[in-house]
Amino acid sequence: MSMPVTSRLRLVVLATILLIAPAARGADTLCDPSNTNCRTQLLTLIQNERVGIDVGFWFMQDSRYMTEIIRRWQAGVPVRILLDPRANADYAGNAEVIAGFKTAGIPLRRRTASGILHWKTMIFAGQNTVEFGSANYSPDAFVPATPYTNYVSETVIYTDDPDVVHSFKTKFDDAWTDNLAFADYANVVARSRLYPTYVLDPELNFPPLQNYATRAVAAYNKEAVKIDAIMFRITDERHTNAIIAARNRGVAVRLIVDASEYRNPKYLWDAYNVDRLYAAGIKLRWQGHAGLNHEKLVLLYGQALSIFGSSNWTTASANSQVEHNYFTVKPAIFHWFTLQFNRMWSNTNTARAAETAAFAPLPPDVPKYHLPASNGSITSLTPTLMWWGGFWAHNYDIYLGTSSPPPLLAANVHLGPSDGATAYVKYTAPKLLPGTTYYWRIVSKTMANQAATGSTWSFTTPAAGASLPAAWDDADVGATGVAGSASISGSVYSVSGSGADVWGTADAFHYAYQPLTGDGQIIARVASIENVDSWSKAGVMIRGSLASNAPFAFMIVSAAKGTAFQYRTRAGAAAAAIDGTTSAAPAWVSLVRRGTTITASQSATGTSWTTIGAATISMGTTVQIGLAVSSHVNSQVCTARFDHVGR
Repeated sequence: MSMPVTSRLRLVVLATILLIAPAARGADTLCDPSNTNCRTQLLTLIQNERVGIDVGFWFMQDSRYMTEIIRRWQAGVPVRILLDPRANADYAGNAEVIAGFKTAGIPLRRRTASGILHWKTMIFAGQNTVEFGSANYSPDAFVPATPYTNYVSETVIYTDDPDVVHSFKTKFDDAWTDNLAFADYANVVARSRLYPTYVLDPELNFPPLQNYATRAVAAYNKEAVKIDAIMFRITDERHTNAIIAARNRGVAVRLIVDASEYRNPKYLWDAYNVDRLYAAGIKLRWQGHAGLNHEKLVLLYGQALSIFGSSNWTTASANSQVEHNYFTVKPAIFHWFTLQFNRMWSNTNTARAAETAAFAPLPPDVPKYHLPASNGSITSLTPTLMWWGGFWAHNYDIYLGTSSPPPLLAANVHLGPSDGATAYVKYTAPKLLPGTTYYWRIVSKTMANQAATGSTWSFTTPAAGASLPAAWDDADVGATGVAGSASISGSVYSVSGSGADVWGTADAFHYAYQPLTGDGQIIARVASIENVDSWSKAGVMIRGSLASNAPFAFMIVSAAKGTAFQYRTRAGAAAAAIDGTTSAAPAWVSLVRRGTTITASQSATGTSWTTIGAATISMGTTVQIGLAVSSHVNSQVCTARFDHVGR
């Protein structure tokens, strides 16, 4: 029986329409582990794969994934895994999972470059599907312990969009064949590419070759309507500055942060940035549930743009770590995330559970004083106050005066936190009166202006006869471990300083100095120097500023290494040296400045001089000129005595 002409015509027309119709981009499935088991779909994909599985992960603690992947491998399905054993130290069970893959004979390659492998992805070649997002392969990242009340907030996407799948295949092949940033870990026979090299989907972003922060910040800067974000870790000020700028130009901003990161001492700049956002008037919430807010999500309403993936707002996530992020304008994805965000922000889930709570900024640690010692005496009229500021303080109110409680000397001095037990915050006081008792107190502040007040300590300055001449001053320069001092008795100057060295790109020492404008010179005899270290050094110095990395010229006498002319030609440059004649204290040294040239000399008698060297050094018209001492042992001061000091 033949088909009627009209029916055949309809089929021809239909076939033509199908040929010219644009190809579908594929299906995207987002899964929310706050209330859904997102692990089942991933295990099913593993179990159903017949062609090949590629896996890249920062850490894997859930052995269910390992077990199913090994079963597919044993069934003859090819498997390749990219991993990073540096996660073993922080994530229990990761080493055992890696060992299980290795024992099974699966080919493994590891990340060797400085930035970690931060991927969380699986590629299923036979099903043309990729899974990726923010969720690591831990037991609690894909499945809630209790829906809405105890879960890890994550982005999890499964997609068979060919542009996305092809892009991940290409990037995986890139890493698999990369012998600069990756190395074989176990069972690798071939490093050849398995897939064609596809053009990357422009909506995807793959650090480190593509910069996440540059692209994200550019999008924030374009936004004119509204920004919602959930961000686990915030330590890169570029994001913070751009979000604050958006708020200041009238863009509505809401941000959900993670409470555990806010007080994580390994990432203490998270609190700095979150507090800055709060102080700028950004609306903030954090978890009311028992888990983590681990998402990395930004929604830009004026652009209908969803940004999500593996990158936090950190400098490492921008262009050092291996990451995957999606900058997509797919309407269904944007709609899905807006519903999720609004539910979390307003706590409108079906269980009526508090998923988020209002952010409440926390105070800093109470400052703990180090030097000057309480009720002690000091040897300098310009003492350096030293205290432990704690992890969370960034600004300080400094109180100093002759009455108790002392008056405010300086407010909101931005000196930063103490990131270690002996990483003391330092502030050099202005010149004080001799023979006087002073009181001091520190108030630590966060960037959200939360405060913690220290106790009041006192110290007494040296008597008038021991102070430096009126034109002189003294100060610690750089990261000195113990406060230095300088004084004069008769015509003998005594300078004591700690500090690791005057060398490299930054110095640490004590300096007694006076200003010099234009050309000039300084001469002194180093009468003695303590042998705290063979490289303890003392001598005459001309310096561009009191910054630790400032340009300088330094004619030294060391405790046991002889004399030398040391110098730095510009700020931040590495220091250089010209050896002098072998000598020890007492020895005469001099520096002469003529324009930008400084010449160093030494003498045994003060009358017959030997030029050691000269250098062209870029300094300003006015410099500091004087006597410098560095112990070369930062926990101990070295004292040197100078006489016949002149200019």
